[in-house]
Amino acid sequence: MIGRLTTPRALALLVVALVVMAVMIAMGRWQYGVYDDHQRADAMAVMRRAAVPLDAALGPDQAFPSASVGIPVVVSGRYDRPDQLYVRHLAGSKDTYAVVTPLLTGSGSAVLVVRGSASATRAPAARGPVRVVGILEPSQSQPSSVDNRRVTDGLWLPGLVSRVRPDLYSGYVVLTRSDPAEALARVQPPLPDPSRWAGLRNLLYAVQWWIFAAFVGFMWWRISTDDPAEVAAAPDATTDQSGRVAS
Repeated sequence: MIGRLTTPRALALLVVALVVMAVMIAMGRWQYGVYDDHQRADAMAVMRRAAVPLDAALGPDQAFPSASVGIPVVVSGRYDRPDQLYVRHLAGSKDTYAVVTPLLTGSGSAVLVVRGSASATRAPAARGPVRVVGILEPSQSQPSSVDNRRVTDGLWLPGLVSRVRPDLYSGYVVLTRSDPAEALARVQPPLPDPSRWAGLRNLLYAVQWWIFAAFVGFMWWRISTDDPAEVAAAPDATTDQSGRVAS
C-alpha cells in the first residue's frame, strides 16, 4: 500500500488535494472568525443597553438572577470608606489592585463597586453622595480571604460578608462612570455570555468547510490505494456474467 501512495500519480494527486484542503480549511477558519465576531458583538450589545436601577436588576436580599449578568445598572449612595478592599489580579495585572468600595444605598444594604485600579493599597473614595453607572456582575466562585491590609485575591462575596459592616448585595458593580467623576484607571468588566444563536450559521459553514477538507483527504487516499488490476478486472456493468453484452 505504501508503494501505491508514492507513485507519481498519487503524489501529483496529493499536491492537488493539499491545495484544495488548504483553501477549504482557510475558508472554515474565516467563517469561524465571523462567528466569533458575532458572539463578541452580541455580548457587547448586552453591556451597551440603557442602565436600569440596581434594585430593578438585583434586590438587596435576592439571589443573583442569571438574566442580570453583565447588564448596566445605576445606583446612588455614599461610599463606606473604612470597609474598602483591594483585589489582586482583578485589574488585569499582578502589579495593580482593583479598588473595591462598598456603596451604601437607600435600601440600607451596600453593593461593592469596583472603582478602578491602583498600584498601591491607598485610593480614598469620594465623600458625600455618589451616583455610579456600571456593569453588574455576580460573585466570583473561587473562595478567597482578606488579609490585614484588606487585600484579597477575588470577589467571593460569601467570604467578604464578615469583613464588611453593612449587608451586601449578591453581586458587584464594575464602574464605567460616576458623578463625581472617578480618578482611578478603569477596570474592564468581563464580557457576558453571548446568545448561543449569535453567528450560528457561520459556525455551521465553518464545520461544513472542514468536513469537505476531510472528505478531499479521504478521496485522495481512496483513489491512491485502489489496485488498478482489481479495477480492470471488475465486471463491466454493460455485460452479464457470461461476458456477453446485455441486451
